[in-house]
Amino acid sequence: MKNKTTKILLFAAVLLGGAALTAQAQVSIFNENFDPLSAAGAVSVNGDFFGDTTSFSGAVVSGVGVGGTAAIQEVLNAASGSAGYSGANVEYGNGSLSGNTSSSLSDYTLSFDARANAGSLRLNLQSWALNGYVNYTGQLSTAPDNPGYGNDLTLNPAYTHYSLNLGNTSIFQSSVGGFQITGGTLMITFQLDGGGATPYTDTLDIDNLALTMVPEPVSATLCALGGLAAFAFLRRRRI
Repeated sequence: MKNKTTKILLFAAVLLGGAALTAQAQVSIFNENFDPLSAAGAVSVNGDFFGDTTSFSGAVVSGVGVGGTAAIQEVLNAASGSAGYSGANVEYGNGSLSGNTSSSLSDYTLSFDARANAGSLRLNLQSWALNGYVNYTGQLSTAPDNPGYGNDLTLNPAYTHYSLNLGNTSIFQSSVGGFQITGGTLMITFQLDGGGATPYTDTLDIDNLALTMVPEPVSATLCALGGLAAFAFLRRRRI
């Protein structure tokens, strides 16, 4: 009788554990391949440029993405100057987020494909509590708090896939305000940082931008197994 009861409990544990894991399946918050640009997202050029930058452009351009599709392209022009560095921004904004229910940054992964002939990449993420850029809550950045620059992502001439966990503080080194990943709006700023001897033209392409959420299933699974353990104990006392 005890062996039969044990088998039933083990079978139930497998079922409940599997159900808990299934319930925590990956959620796609957005997936933008820019073919065409979805109604939920928008790409714009940020007016912020600095250093020896003389002009720049940013837009969704056909034929520059992975496999010859469309992608964000930013072109930075730096003329002869004394600063010895340059930079400019392109933004992607999504004002209708849903499904981002976990408050833990470690449950989220930001991924994209990128390439550039030169330069490096700084990422800034800004959040708003409500859809449509209402109630700004804060910023998450790859740049450290002090001095506020550095820690850029390395860019390569060929498309490279980046998969970044938002809770990884070695990547996202600073948080300003109350950055809220569960909010309704998120803006991602891609800052191309150039440098070196001027003049030069640096080109950055960004494709297949996605944000996913995978909540940790541990707590749900432990609760299920804990309940089964209690049931097994009571069952054993009755036998």
